[in-house]
Amino acid sequence: MGITVDTNFVIDLLRAEPAAVRKAKDLDGRRETKFLTTLVLYEVSAGLFFARSRSETARFHGLVSRFATLPFDEPAAMKAAEIRAELLRLGRAKSHVDVMIAGAAAAGGHILASRDRDLQELSQTIGLNLEPY
Repeated sequence: MGITVDTNFVIDLLRAEPAAVRKAKDLDGRRETKFLTTLVLYEVSAGLFFARSRSETARFHGLVSRFATLPFDEPAAMKAAEIRAELLRLGRAKSHVDVMIAGAAAAGGHILASRDRDLQELSQTIGLNLEPY
């Protein structure tokens, strides 16, 4: 078990948002492994490539080195598919990437650190262990 962070957390941390900085310090003090999914790497990198910001890219690479990489593998894909199907049944569809991040965290039995409202709603719907900041 570990702690997985979402895209908003990474962006907030890069922007030195006080709540994210406090949460990062809290996470650094814990024994659990901290994970960054390949999906978060994709989302943040796409934004940085678009912005062509070398300074933000350098900060991002420094931040990434503090986390273990959590791949979007077969168990994560199957859990995400299960979550997506349940959300569709309930008429509460969320973005594919959010569902995939939740699937990766849930498949590993991880806590998901996020302030994203869609992920908070999703956590209540499917019982994902979400820790807001």
